[in-house]
Amino acid sequence: MLEKLNTKNAKKIIIILLSLFVTIALSLKLDIVNNSDISEITQNTNYFVKILLKFNYSINKDIFKSFLIFLLLVMFFKKVFFRNDIEKQGKQVFKVILSMLFAFFMVFGYSFMKINSWNMIFKNTFQLFKATIIFVGYYILFKAIINYVFDILFNKIQKQEIKQNTNRLYNFIFVKHSFIMPLTIILICWLPYIIAYYPGMIMQDSANQIRQYFGYDVPESSATNSIKLIDENVKITNHHPVLHTIILGSCVQLGRVLNNDNLGIFIYLIFQIALFSSTLAFTINFMKNLKIPSLINIFTLMMFSLLPIIPIYAVDITKDVPFVCFFIIYVIIVYNLIEQANYKKYTIKDCLYVILISVLVALFRNNGIYAIIMSLPLLIVIDRLNRKKILILSGSVIIIYVMFTNILLPVFKISPASVREALSIPFQQTARYVKVHNDEVTLEEKNIIDKVLDYDTLAQRYNPIHADAVKNKYNKDATKQDLINYFKVWFMQLLKHPTTYIQATMNNTYGYFYPESLVKSYTTDYMINSDTSLNKNNGFNYSYIKSLKSERNFIDTISHTILILPGVSWIINIAFNVWVVIAIFIYVIYIRKYRYLIYMMPFISIILVCIASPVNAYFRYSIPFIFTMPINIAILINILKNKAKCKS
Repeated sequence: MLEKLNTKNAKKIIIILLSLFVTIALSLKLDIVNNSDISEITQNTNYFVKILLKFNYSINKDIFKSFLIFLLLVMFFKKVFFRNDIEKQGKQVFKVILSMLFAFFMVFGYSFMKINSWNMIFKNTFQLFKATIIFVGYYILFKAIINYVFDILFNKIQKQEIKQNTNRLYNFIFVKHSFIMPLTIILICWLPYIIAYYPGMIMQDSANQIRQYFGYDVPESSATNSIKLIDENVKITNHHPVLHTIILGSCVQLGRVLNNDNLGIFIYLIFQIALFSSTLAFTINFMKNLKIPSLINIFTLMMFSLLPIIPIYAVDITKDVPFVCFFIIYVIIVYNLIEQANYKKYTIKDCLYVILISVLVALFRNNGIYAIIMSLPLLIVIDRLNRKKILILSGSVIIIYVMFTNILLPVFKISPASVREALSIPFQQTARYVKVHNDEVTLEEKNIIDKVLDYDTLAQRYNPIHADAVKNKYNKDATKQDLINYFKVWFMQLLKHPTTYIQATMNNTYGYFYPESLVKSYTTDYMINSDTSLNKNNGFNYSYIKSLKSERNFIDTISHTILILPGVSWIINIAFNVWVVIAIFIYVIYIRKYRYLIYMMPFISIILVCIASPVNAYFRYSIPFIFTMPINIAILINILKNKAKCKS
């Protein structure tokens, strides 16, 4: 009895100590403290006293807030630690990895956000000491949260009986008319945005696509101008998806025939809105058939209808919107194929549908093919019944894509995308190397780099979170041998200063993983002003309705307010959504439902593309895994339900 009592008391003491440690870690500021910053430090000669003074200076002294955090942690840790019904210890490794990963993102993300390097962590022993405390504190906190989510929340969800909602209004919208009613509600809620932004927002890329379609030159500084044309008379290139350029340009051309550029742009917008709203309604219709609480369906409809960023993108003329539509449909297709594996043979109609959507994913975004390659062929592993057809499907999609890009486009003198678009990572690494270690670069290395990137201004052009300034000086006349020579220099410099390369990549990508990032990841500034530069050349006459400017400014204000609104802002936070994708991926492995990793692979491909992209934490690049989060949550709940059914 006394032994049990002592064990119980020991656990309480451990929980209190853990809570106190995490509270201190969360109150600790990682910012660098220099001796010259504090007079007490400079005046004191004792080393240990200086350390204590620095530590004291680094603590956020908000007593009430710290005490509240401590109490909440004690209550939470008591619930999630030392539980008897936790899964086998062998599975703890997945929780440890996930907790360490999130803690790493928090510590390193803060350092890069503040000073564009990891020097807040590695500058000196004291900074490393502080960083270690903060890292361990975050690790303990995330381990507790993951314990709760994996062992309590998910178990509760899978044991919960989903009762049919008897509410008449709910059944009318989500059961009887699960496509047409959500579609109608979405369009009604989007109507103010459609009117305020008539005829549609034209971002810079879309304006350049219109210029290309009509055979005009794009601005000299534009990334679209980075390609050496096959034929100077054919301005369309595959820098932007050709299929989208043709559809957009054709609509604008129709408007010009009717002597109204705004009407032509609006014709395209009608197509985009119809596609986007139908896809979101299709998503809700798909979720209806999954074993999920009705509240998830209601939340999803509210998100699609009322969250400003959704209708803003609906009226933003960009290649990313049709891409995300086909991406959503593709993810649903892959999930359905996983569920039907070894039970249903593919029909000819099924095969044609898969090929069509897969090809559209590949053609509406130049990196969309990776989402297909990383998922569709993997179905062979789990579906013995349809292995030959899956092989044929995968091969057909790749062949169609290769024929379109390598045979059909050259026939029409349409130039391929520049190789520079895939080289943001090495170019940023070289630029940082030149900026930090310029005195170590030999004359021969300078000449080799200059043939590719214009060496003289490279260090000045380097922007740690945006690669376009470096890439815009890429020499489109650089030969294959020039690139080979460049990569030889790149590799030799990597061997000399590998940490410079690592920091260059982390600096250009941390916003995709650090939720508190201050990178301008979500903005409608360019949308509010739109690209009126289209009017400056070639006689275009595009404009918003001037009398609705105040309404547009109101929408812009709401959008930026939601960015910082607790709770709602999480929905559109890039890093938070990446964390959810990573957590679901790890959890699927944790419960050994490996087949569902296949439907996760398209999301992983998009995250990898974001890492390789030129812009840190760019919302437009992230919408495939942000706008699809309700699908991910719904599918996860369905997996939990199926897991519980298998156990019973």
